[in-house]
Amino acid sequence: MKRFINFTALAMTVLAIAVTLPSLLTPMQAVPAPMLLSQNVNFTPPDVTAPDNRQGGTHRGCKLRDGLFITPLIPESNIGLTLTESPTFFVYVSQPAAQVEFILLNADESEVVYETTLKNDKAGIVGVSLSEKDKTKNIEVGKRYVWSFALACDPLERSGDYIVKGWMQRIEPQANLKNDLANPDPMAKVIAYAKNGIWYETLATLAEMRRRAPDDSRLTAEWTQLLQSQGLESIATQPLVQSFE
Repeated sequence: MKRFINFTALAMTVLAIAVTLPSLLTPMQAVPAPMLLSQNVNFTPPDVTAPDNRQGGTHRGCKLRDGLFITPLIPESNIGLTLTESPTFFVYVSQPAAQVEFILLNADESEVVYETTLKNDKAGIVGVSLSEKDKTKNIEVGKRYVWSFALACDPLERSGDYIVKGWMQRIEPQANLKNDLANPDPMAKVIAYAKNGIWYETLATLAEMRRRAPDDSRLTAEWTQLLQSQGLESIATQPLVQSFE
C-alpha cells in the first residue's frame, strides 16, 4: 500500500512538471520598441554660418500694401544643408494673390541656377521645388548657393524690390546617416535629417507628412517646435497652403 501511495505521488509530480515545462521553455516575448512618433525632432544646427538677410529689407521708396510681407523658412544661421540636387525651399507669404519671384544663384551671384515666379492663392507657407528640366546648372556637392524671394514694389522699377535671402550648401551624407535613412519610416528619416543638421530635407519631409495627415496633432506639434527652435515662432502655426515646381 505504501509503495502504491509513493508511486501515485511520483506520477502526479511528473505530470505537474510535464504541464509546466512547455510554458517555461516558451521564449519571452520581446517588448515592442516605442513608436518613433514619441521621439522629438531635435534639429542640430551644423557649424556653418552665412551673411544674415533672413528678415529682408526694403529699398528706399519701396512701399508694399499694408500687411504684405514674406518670411523664408531657414535656420538662424541663414544657411541650410541639403543632400539632394533638387531641394525644396519654403516661404511664408502673408497675403494671397502676391506674386513672388524665387531665384537660386551661385555663391557670388554671377550665374542663375533656377528661377520661377509663383502666385499664391492663399496666405500661408508655400514650398518651391526645383524642377530638373528648368535648372540651368547642376547643384554641386561642397558648393554654396544663394537664393532669394522677392516681392516687386513696382513692376517697372525692380531696384526697389522687397527681398529676403538665404544660403544653401549640398553635402554628401556620412555612412551613419546613410544607414539611418535606409529606414523606410518617414519619421525615422526626419529624425535622422534633423540630428545631422540637414535642414531642407528635415523641413520638406515633415511638410509632406503633414500634407498627408493634416489632422495629426503630433506632426503639427513637431513642425511647430522645429520652427520655433530656429526663431521662426511668428509663423510656426501658419498653414501649409501650396507647393510649386
